[in-house]
Amino acid sequence: MAENTHPMPMQGPPKPAPARTTTQTYSSSHHPQERTPEQTAPLALDLVELELALDLSDITTRGFSDAVREAAREIGGEYLFDLPASGLIEDAQRIAVVCLSRDNGGRFGLVLLSANGDRVETSEADDATKGLVRFAKAFVSVLEKL
Repeated sequence: MAENTHPMPMQGPPKPAPARTTTQTYSSSHHPQERTPEQTAPLALDLVELELALDLSDITTRGFSDAVREAAREIGGEYLFDLPASGLIEDAQRIAVVCLSRDNGGRFGLVLLSANGDRVETSEADDATKGLVRFAKAFVSVLEKL
């Protein structure tokens, strides 16, 4: 780096550039269907984006549900519901379910509020929480019919 240059400080998390490329996928009828990279992104990437949108200070001032709802909206997802963890996940007091995409049967992520309310993290469903995702899929199906 040149001696007279200084790195510019970043303001907030970086925003991805709009994607303009597409990839081809094939349906069961073998007709090509255009899909954007956002629709084929791994679930883990969607969860990282959701976690970056979550702000712990928002949770303490606005409440868990409202903060998760706003974070989901920021990334183009949908807040569905939250409920007490009730022992489903160790060291968590609440679990929120977010629909990250309705494509191909839906993609769902969980937002966990720690037992002390001092930490938030995102997670994929596991054996203990896969019932929540089944319920979320049914919930979205009902919403789509309304």
